[in-house]
Amino acid sequence: MPVVAIVGRPNVGKSTLFNGLVGQSRAIVGPERGITRDRIFGRLSLKEDCVVDLVDTGGFDTTGEGDFSQHMLEQTMMAIRESDLLLCMFDVLSDITPDDRELVRIIRESGVPVIHIANKVDDPRGNLASTMLYELGIHDFIEISARKKKGLDEVRERILELLQVLPQADLEHQTDAVRVSILGRPNVGKSQLLNRIIGENRSIVSPVAGTTRDYIDIRVNREGRDYVFVDTAGIRRKSRIQDALEKESVFRSLKNVNMSHVCLLLIDPFEGITEQDKRICSIMTEHGRAFAVVVNKSDLIETGRRTELREAILYSLKFFPDVKVVFISALTGKNVGRMYPLINELFTKTTIQVPTGQLNRILADISGTYAPPVVKGRQVKFFYANQVGIAPPEFRIVTNFPDSLQQSYHRYLIRSFKKALSIEGIPIKLRFVPKS
Repeated sequence: MPVVAIVGRPNVGKSTLFNGLVGQSRAIVGPERGITRDRIFGRLSLKEDCVVDLVDTGGFDTTGEGDFSQHMLEQTMMAIRESDLLLCMFDVLSDITPDDRELVRIIRESGVPVIHIANKVDDPRGNLASTMLYELGIHDFIEISARKKKGLDEVRERILELLQVLPQADLEHQTDAVRVSILGRPNVGKSQLLNRIIGENRSIVSPVAGTTRDYIDIRVNREGRDYVFVDTAGIRRKSRIQDALEKESVFRSLKNVNMSHVCLLLIDPFEGITEQDKRICSIMTEHGRAFAVVVNKSDLIETGRRTELREAILYSLKFFPDVKVVFISALTGKNVGRMYPLINELFTKTTIQVPTGQLNRILADISGTYAPPVVKGRQVKFFYANQVGIAPPEFRIVTNFPDSLQQSYHRYLIRSFKKALSIEGIPIKLRFVPKS
């Protein structure tokens, strides 16, 4: 999934634009400089089959003093390095500053595609936007009022236009190797597990939380199949991330989820499932990734307590009811041999390709067992279904009411398709379209 970041000086309206594009108030908006300290992620849907990760950053300010200002500056630099497209904002009510000039220079040298945006043109004082941006050598820009949501449709259209000409990393067609990400909070044993799986000491193993600062990409061949393992930095709560370098690791780890077929969420049995673990599960599900929960340090757990612990994990993850839970010990190697069969099972499920005839027979059985609801006095009908994607499996269903299906029936369809296809434990997507 492409990453689009909004950059600019403090208080130019980045968070207001972010909220306007995403459609919900995820970022705090206020007149104080630097109110957005950490980057905030949101999903921006440009059209039915094009969704991007939108990132709101702190302000680019080279004049600020202290760790806080330095941290925000580094966050902007990180966004420039890691994004596929930048939205560079300017406040037309303010004079050009040295920071504006420096930011434009850095973006030009980075080579990252950029859309320049002149904000606050709704104010009568803001009619000199073109003169201001021409001074920076910018002749192609969009005038908006983020506060009044004026010009946002043009921003969306321009994003879509530029992303269509960028090279896309299409996971669906990258099935020559199984891409596996090992995720989890710091110090749960991710690097140790990776070393056990591949049989080499490739990752630094240390009791200090946050040892893995970057992700490590390792290709392995086992029994004729290629695997690419990614050992990621620990994902913590934002309030516990202490420096920009670690934030960059987290950003790249989350980005890597999107390019993995299978994710393994490693947890510590003595800490259990935390709110941050649930957040990681949500991210993996939102990106349609097959995943399993791997409980480390099983050598320290009494055998009789595993059933109790498994039930507690499944209860904590009740919104992911069919997730697999396995117990291993990265230290002793106990049950680590089960990782490859587990990965293969999840990969096979997420890349399943169902013949159209079989899919329509399943749909007929499902709707025959539990009839679709009545909408506006008319029965919902399903005319046809076919598969349009893998990793995750995505099925298109032609219906007379594509926008009116109840969430409860939607969930019923998903559960029933998973059961009929024996692909429990992975996310699937259903796309409802009108009959042409």
